[in-house]
Amino acid sequence: MVFKSIQSGVAQMWAQKRMVIVFYLINFLFALVMMLPLRSSINYYIGHSLMGAELGGRINMDFVFELIFGEGSFISSAVLLLLVASGLYWLCNLFLSGGAFEVLVKGEKYTPQQFWGGAARYFGRFLRLFLWSIPVLIILFCLQFIVSGLEKLIWGDDPSQSVTYWLHWLKLIVRYFGIIVYLLVFDYARIITVVQDERRTRKSLLRGIAFAFKNFGRTFCFAILLFAIGALILIVYNPIADLLAAPNAVIVLLLFLFQQLYMFVRMMLRVTSFAGQLTLYKALV
Repeated sequence: MVFKSIQSGVAQMWAQKRMVIVFYLINFLFALVMMLPLRSSINYYIGHSLMGAELGGRINMDFVFELIFGEGSFISSAVLLLLVASGLYWLCNLFLSGGAFEVLVKGEKYTPQQFWGGAARYFGRFLRLFLWSIPVLIILFCLQFIVSGLEKLIWGDDPSQSVTYWLHWLKLIVRYFGIIVYLLVFDYARIITVVQDERRTRKSLLRGIAFAFKNFGRTFCFAILLFAIGALILIVYNPIADLLAAPNAVIVLLLFLFQQLYMFVRMMLRVTSFAGQLTLYKALV
């Protein structure tokens, strides 16, 4: 059932290519607008630095340190920009997800009216749903501290280096486990909100939790498979992107095009995830 849901998700994504293009274009425009202030800061600074010539190749840590320590205001502005950009980016994608679920639940071809109407209709509900889900996120994120407690209980305050090493990896696994479980709960709560046209988002969240844990094997397996596919795409992308690193206009252009292809594939995977989860939900319900 999990693999059939993924196949169905791919088929629906392919049938909704225009929606994938909308996701890509909105994300591209958002990234472009948010990067302009950072580009302006770097452009101003490299006018006083001989390291500017290094920007066309791989990351030069000498330039990074010179930028950080030579321009005191850069760190504070960059951190503030990162926080604002991350928040706005998340809100933007939360807004778009309402339109995606509206189109997918109705099972019709993408139309701008339906997509943007659904995005506007469900944005408020999804935002309230997120606020209700914060305690769930905190609980699942804190699961990693159980490992810390067991470490102190069994090995005391001075465990061996090998124990510390393996427990570090165990904490990392538990941390990612909690985040993935939270995301699948949040996704199914959004699906329930749209499918049942539920306005009481607290009930949507409770039903999402119940559905995710009642069918935990299938829902978690689906999430892990999509996570693995995304990780595999990144593993393929990184070495090729490293090869396309040289202070040459053609190479820079090729790298830019390759990066955009990578982002487009990520948007395809996102729509596939939405469609596949919806298929799995309908099958299990």
